[in-house]
Amino acid sequence: MTKSNSKYMYSFVLDYLVGNKDRMDFDLDFNYYLIKHFPAMHRRNEYEADCFAYYLEEEGYDVSENLSDTQHKALIKKQWKQFVEETGVKVK
Repeated sequence: MTKSNSKYMYSFVLDYLVGNKDRMDFDLDFNYYLIKHFPAMHRRNEYEADCFAYYLEEEGYDVSENLSDTQHKALIKKQWKQFVEETGVKVK
């Protein structure tokens, strides 16, 4: 069984936050995977997909270029928490 597109992206972010990916891997792959998975995420749940793009891409990844690794991870963690609070997404 394959992961849904949303679950894939959630796992991608969580892998970074728990230390299974380093910042370089996150930065190099985040946009690629979001572009790849977003259309299906959007078809499945428009609101959730738009919130993910807003919190994690626009307010996270896109503004993190000049941050230290520690600041970067803290920002992505903050944006992830906001996304979860806004959408009520439950991730295992």
